[in-house]
Amino acid sequence: MTTPALNETATVRDLLYGGMALEPTDALAESLRELGTVNTLVTGFRGLTAVVEREVATEASGLLSLNLLDLAVAGWKRYGALTKAARRTRDASTTEEIVALAAHRIESSHHPAIELFIDGKSVGTIKVDLSVAFDIAGVLAVVRQARLTAIRSGNCTVTGTLAIEKTVLAQRQHPFDLPGAVRLRNGVALLEPAARAGPIEQALVADTQ
Repeated sequence: MTTPALNETATVRDLLYGGMALEPTDALAESLRELGTVNTLVTGFRGLTAVVEREVATEASGLLSLNLLDLAVAGWKRYGALTKAARRTRDASTTEEIVALAAHRIESSHHPAIELFIDGKSVGTIKVDLSVAFDIAGVLAVVRQARLTAIRSGNCTVTGTLAIEKTVLAQRQHPFDLPGAVRLRNGVALLEPAARAGPIEQALVADTQ
């Protein structure tokens, strides 16, 4: 069986819900109903439970559109060997460096909160937690003009967990191939202006060797 590539089309939705019969929003709404997650928040508002469950599921499913490659690259931008190579090649148009990376893990976490309003009044907050971990090995990365332009070898296992109110609703692990993961036409910038905000709340990289 061919292992899929970690490319610009792979999302958290593919990781957690790929191949499932139900759409992610439907699956989340069903889980919220089975767990009674919103029941205490809508007490006294007859008939609103299903509507609120659906809205919470819709909001939570927005996290599923996050691109897995973008999350991995956000971690690599904090990886010392790559950022050093980026600085060395930034102003050298003909210089290319091949960087061998030790086995490492990249962790990305997101913790949005959904505040519920009924008749203009807040009735409570639903906490959502998404964590994505990449365990990566055997990487040969190509850096040119401060950009990651290619990955010549490597593989990774991605683990995703989605929880609402500290109850895990979806969790999956899947292997991916890394060669071909980078957008080869322009590459991926490894150095950004300090003032530019990152797209994720937390990205950590840890060597495992």
